Amino acid sequence: MGETILEVTNQRTAFATGRGLLQAVDGVSFTLERGKILGVVGESGSGKSVLSRSIMRLLPGTAVTGPGSRVVLNGQDLMQMSEGELRRLRGPQMAIVFQDPMTALNPVLTIGKQISEVLTFHLKMGKRDARRKAVELLRAVGLPQPDVRVDQYPHQLSGGMRQRVAIAIAIACEPDLLIADEPTTALDVTVQAEILDLLQRMVRERNMAMVLITHDMGVVAGRCDEVAVMYAGRIVEKAPVTELFRNTAMPYTAALFASIPRVTDPPHRKLDAIEGRPPDLINPPPGCPFAPRCRFAEEACRRTVPELEGTATHQWACIKPLNREVAA
Repeated sequence: MGETILEVTNQRTAFATGRGLLQAVDGVSFTLERGKILGVVGESGSGKSVLSRSIMRLLPGTAVTGPGSRVVLNGQDLMQMSEGELRRLRGPQMAIVFQDPMTALNPVLTIGKQISEVLTFHLKMGKRDARRKAVELLRAVGLPQPDVRVDQYPHQLSGGMRQRVAIAIAIACEPDLLIADEPTTALDVTVQAEILDLLQRMVRERNMAMVLITHDMGVVAGRCDEVAVMYAGRIVEKAPVTELFRNTAMPYTAALFASIPRVTDPPHRKLDAIEGRPPDLINPPPGCPFAPRCRFAEEACRRTVPELEGTATHQWACIKPLNREVAA
């Protein structure tokens, strides 16, 4: 076992709405070690982004954190910290890369100024040293002509370049934990691969831990050490990436795999889609949340909410897991 960087225990995050509480994250638990990458996968609305903001403690005023929820970073309980203490922690110990770099960056400040602000606030660098470090960081994330780009504004850069800048800001203080929240959503396929490769390299070179959030199963293949599949705010399957791909247990996970287009498919083949829609998280149905959309569902599935079970390394939340003998 390596050094544990992050420990999330029974995280429950809800939002107050006119119809009642919307349970966006419902009892999520996991640990993450230094140098490891955890992929969090699921459809839109499954709770992935709310989980990332729950970890960072970047929740809006309408958010309600359930009793017993704990987020521990390097032995520090973030739930017990004030906003001032958290602000000093974000940057040196944990950082996040958002999915849209154009809205994440300040349009009226130069790239160099935005990186330098992080360095002067957290590391107390002087302006000259901070500018020099900003150029080094831009070079480290593969931005061409970093000494020129440092004086440019976000609108003068392409989407891929802006995302590299966002990564440079995130790693400026060499945090222990990096969260990448769908960091390639707004980018074309070629640039997506470059950004994902860059993030993976940064984690390995700087010995960080990373939570990579995505809706694309193909993204986690070859880049993550472990995968947690989320549905309706809960983790429904968790395993090392090779085990998950080779020995899928949860029908929802299998449905996500089936929706991936393959180069071996014949032209104009209709993509497999998951029928139905995710449940109403204000008034969820009884039993397994996925049961109304699952082609393997039985009557028992509509009565019982399954808990995570399985082995120490591979867990699933399903009464009738795929390819496994279960007790009647």
